Amino acid sequence: MRTTASKHRSAGQPSDVSAVSQPDRSSNAAPASALKPATVMRAARVADQVYRHLRRAIISGEIESGMRLREVEIAEALNVSRTPVREAISRLIGDRLVREHETIGVEVVDMARDMVDIHHIRESLELCAARLAAERITEAQIEVLQDLVRQGEKASAADRVHINHQFHLTIVQASSAPRLIDMLKSFNEYFLHPRWITRTQKKQVDQALKDHQQIVDALRAHAPDRTERILRRHLKLGLMQLMDSPD
Repeated sequence: MRTTASKHRSAGQPSDVSAVSQPDRSSNAAPASALKPATVMRAARVADQVYRHLRRAIISGEIESGMRLREVEIAEALNVSRTPVREAISRLIGDRLVREHETIGVEVVDMARDMVDIHHIRESLELCAARLAAERITEAQIEVLQDLVRQGEKASAADRVHINHQFHLTIVQASSAPRLIDMLKSFNEYFLHPRWITRTQKKQVDQALKDHQQIVDALRAHAPDRTERILRRHLKLGLMQLMDSPD
């Protein structure tokens, strides 16, 4: 895929993201500064990397809801041509992370409206993965989970969110079901948004840590029913936060 990098750059050298001037915020366009420096490697398709970069920026809140995505500005910020940007935006529309308007172009959606539905979908898939994991998990994966529990007990609030994400991802990976793993990776990413991170209360954190240890114990015992029961209760904590929190 041809990029707009300088002709003097060697063919094997990666294209670094270069910052562009801050656009007028009054236009409600996604600022180029929201696209943190990244490297577009030749080994993978440029469009795939642009897609992952934009998806991560939207889900993490770096590009806020209501912001407009302009192909030209994104292409300049990521130092690529408009073609992979156009393809990436098309995929984001399919993910329902952005939407098209006849007059203003492409706009980032407000995920808060869909989070309850996303939570229910994630819960159903993860319970299925947990039952499989209880049958297929390895001793090495159990030790990884146990170590994550220990880390969570001592971590800061911000670090604990990412440890929690890794904990659930490890359970999903232990299912050894590739299609299920891919689907859950996509849904679990939504819960790394700062909007949900800042809602965590100490009482809920303490209960979540207890649940994690009980889940590890159930997986170690290779008990699918017990694993599903504890995980279902655990995931309900997150749903309660979504239901009780303001938009």
